[in-house]
Amino acid sequence: MNRILISKDIYDRKITKKFVKQTSQQILKELQLDNVELSITLTDNENIRQINKQWRKKDRPTDVLSFPIDEKPPGYKYRILGDVIISLPFAKKQAEETGIPYQEEIIRLLTHGILHLLGYDHEVCPAEAKKMFDLQDRIVDRIISSQTQQEVS
Repeated sequence: MNRILISKDIYDRKITKKFVKQTSQQILKELQLDNVELSITLTDNENIRQINKQWRKKDRPTDVLSFPIDEKPPGYKYRILGDVIISLPFAKKQAEETGIPYQEEIIRLLTHGILHLLGYDHEVCPAEAKKMFDLQDRIVDRIISSQTQQEVS
């Protein structure tokens, strides 16, 4: 069993805490991770811009940020993976620009952020980028397929 903590700083009817939690659980299952803790914050462009500026020295909003922790405190049940922060307005605009459904973009960003927590990094070299994006695409495709089957049932 995994523990997923969700903080939602911004109102959005389409992206509920329940949707984010279920999707995150599916991603962790695809990655065969159990007994992990993950913190997810859904925020706006201004907050993510400030975090991006403080931690990455990039004074602009972005879609997703990840802050790995990867530790298991003594006596604590879970291995703490870290924090994923997503700007919902940025994600919504990105989904519109690429012509994909908004919820699908959130699935992609959650997967992307969690892979970063696990040490994947597309900025290291082209081979690492291919490895990360291939895995990300496989996971996203499986989750979308699974959600589509559930809607049909």
